[in-house]
Amino acid sequence: MKINNITAYISILIILFLSSCSKEKDPLTGKVKRYEPNVDKKVQAADGIFFNKKNSGGTTYDFATSNVLWRASLDTISFMPLSNVSYSGGIITTDWYGNKNGKEQIKINIRFLSDKLETASVVVTGFKKTCIASDDCTIKPTEYNINQPIKEKILLKARELSLQDKAKK
Repeated sequence: MKINNITAYISILIILFLSSCSKEKDPLTGKVKRYEPNVDKKVQAADGIFFNKKNSGGTTYDFATSNVLWRASLDTISFMPLSNVSYSGGIITTDWYGNKNGKEQIKINIRFLSDKLETASVVVTGFKKTCIASDDCTIKPTEYNINQPIKEKILLKARELSLQDKAKK
């Protein structure tokens, strides 16, 4: 008798499990979603996440060493500790950096909107942390007079690197 109860419970669990494997419906239209089983067709249909174009068979890879803005940015803030660096994400974030007493610290974010050597390709934002005590700190965005010189230094260094690269070729 106990075996029949266990068998019944197992049967019910299997039925519930299998019934949850039904086709997925789009919540907006109510239609069943169709998935392409062929991986090659999926790749061809997808927009290029990393290269901003359809997959055309030939792929161009851009590495951080070939991007003068990226190299110039790392050179410019090389004295600061880095907390997040993502070439594919187009962002460099430093860790908090400050003087010996630690009452004022600064953090810099550099975002890349393009790999072209233009003023609009780089966005520099910063944050200033001021602490009265170790647990009493305020964080505010830095002013234009801090962000702009960093951006100008990055662009100047990028121009220098670009000229050096052209001279090597």
